Amino acid sequence: TDISIECIDPNNEKLIDKYSNLLWNKRKHKGIELSQARELVRDRTVFSMLLLEDGQVDGVVTGAITPSRVVLGNALKIVGARDDVDLVSSFFIMMFDKNHQQYGKEIIFSDCAMNVNPNSKELASIAITTAKTAKDLLGIDPKIAMLSFATHNSNKHELVIKVKDATKECKKLIKNAEIAGNIQLDAAMDPNVLKVKHPNSNFTPPANVLIFPNLDSGNIGYKLVQRFSKAQAIGPILQGLKKPVNDLSRGCSAEEIVNTVSVTVNQCN
Repeated sequence: TDISIECIDPNNEKLIDKYSNLLWNKRKHKGIELSQARELVRDRTVFSMLLLEDGQVDGVVTGAITPSRVVLGNALKIVGARDDVDLVSSFFIMMFDKNHQQYGKEIIFSDCAMNVNPNSKELASIAITTAKTAKDLLGIDPKIAMLSFATHNSNKHELVIKVKDATKECKKLIKNAEIAGNIQLDAAMDPNVLKVKHPNSNFTPPANVLIFPNLDSGNIGYKLVQRFSKAQAIGPILQGLKKPVNDLSRGCSAEEIVNTVSVTVNQCN
């Protein structure tokens, strides 16, 4: 089968002129000058976002040599968030080989790349968006674990209360989904552990959507699972933007790039 691939030259002066004006018009209310816009357009990440905004491409995959803060910042400034989303966030699809499928073939981890320390409302927003992603992108019924270092009423620390409050908000807004929180990871995955730690829970482990309380735990968590169980980590996939933009880890493999492109294609559809 012949595959037609169009290459767009980022050094094309006509395109640089066009996208300098596009960027200037989008950001002049922030004080950017046309000359500054022209310099910014020469950055490959900025150029790709402008191609997306202009409809010349359907999605962007970048980040293999670019820090995440640069990718995410440009995506928010140029592409922008959807009107129906309170907070743009990210997730990983963790895929397990046949020797590590005791909890399922794939689990979604969120947010592992974007929001540093979300409050309870923001954490609920992340969970709500991720639940929709689980259903729309993977076709699974989300079973959501709002993770914490304590389960149910075993601790009253403010970090635990944050997760508990976020869980209450999720249960109001997400219909027909199992949600557990605040809950420890072992209780979220193992029914025998859950019986000990929260015997009255209606949740049925294992969870297939794990919502981490902050970026520290999320980023460390996905990398631990990736390294120790040899799971494929597809992402970070961004959710909540008007158009698909996805950010690769700078430690990504060629296989992870291909997998992220595949997810991006599905988002375009």
